[in-house]
Amino acid sequence: MYKALISDFDGTLATCDKRVSTENLKAIDELFSLGKKFALCTGRMTASAMTVVKKLPFRPLIATYNGGEIVDSSTGKVLKRYVLDTPLILKLLQFGKARGLHYHIFSDEVIVEKVDEIVDFYCSICLVKPNPVGDLYDYVLKTGATSPKLMFITSDGEVSRYIKEILDLFGDQVEAVRCYKGMIDITPKGINKGSAVKDFCEIWGITPSECVAVGDEGNDVAMFKTAGVGVAMVNALPDVKAHADYVTKNTNDESGVAEVIRKFF
Repeated sequence: MYKALISDFDGTLATCDKRVSTENLKAIDELFSLGKKFALCTGRMTASAMTVVKKLPFRPLIATYNGGEIVDSSTGKVLKRYVLDTPLILKLLQFGKARGLHYHIFSDEVIVEKVDEIVDFYCSICLVKPNPVGDLYDYVLKTGATSPKLMFITSDGEVSRYIKEILDLFGDQVEAVRCYKGMIDITPKGINKGSAVKDFCEIWGITPSECVAVGDEGNDVAMFKTAGVGVAMVNALPDVKAHADYVTKNTNDESGVAEVIRKFF
């Protein structure tokens, strides 16, 4: 008997125009009526995720930064936080700069070198404002900044190659996954959406085997491997679906999460 559903947001619970359908909301309400738990697990920064949650009729636990923070959205309190330390961020920035990648880090805002088309695009999706600080390496060096996540963005389509390079060089210190087209999320070693499932379960007093996890991107695979059942949206990438126990018949635009709730709960 499954006791909790953990859902990704973008491409999963949300439609392509970032709405949550009435059918999905109705099914989640039915889930609550059965005494089950529900949480969101996203790669978004906390400020962005809170903007999304405020539009919902309930306030779930949320994992942000791919598990970098666990937040009680009803109060905004950060229950758990994991960060990349300053020396590691500096090494990653050197890696990115040498390969011509765009990069940024996070606090309560997106910390970038300058505002350009890439930053405008990212911030428009996440509904947050950037903080341009000039040379990011110098900024981190001078301030001792840490971050729950570092993001690389590439326009050359070589995401898989860069992820392999990152893991070859820093795999004992970081996790590296694709989170969207051309975007790579870097989090501390052992911190991913799978660790978020474990953190949720510790708070709820249940086991990961009692959870169903649903998502559509590379950063959701860790959830699939940790939860009792991993569900990929039919709109997910083929290599993501290959890791799932079940693939929905309905897309994120067709209330696929409602399908998952009614099948497993």
